[in-house]
Amino acid sequence: MVLSGCGSALFSGHDLRVKATGDTLYIFARSDGVSRNLCANLGGDVALSEARWAAEEGRSIRTGRVAGCYTMRHVIVCEDGNEACLAHEERHKRERNFHR
Repeated sequence: MVLSGCGSALFSGHDLRVKATGDTLYIFARSDGVSRNLCANLGGDVALSEARWAAEEGRSIRTGRVAGCYTMRHVIVCEDGNEACLAHEERHKRERNFHR
């Protein structure tokens, strides 16, 4: 699988593992950086999400906190082996935006 586009990062078969289960396509990335970049390429506003968390924390800012994403078309992206990310994104699938 190769995903690319104008101005986007290039992903290869070495970066991603794809698994289809029921109505959901799971994309497991080789690292959290790859999953974060893929989420941004799928249209996720990674910077806004991280800024919201940073604002809630006050002055202690931690970057790189977006580990995965869920799209309305039942696509879940997480780092391979990251069970916390998988559980979090599956909760989004069930409950949509629960970060209110």
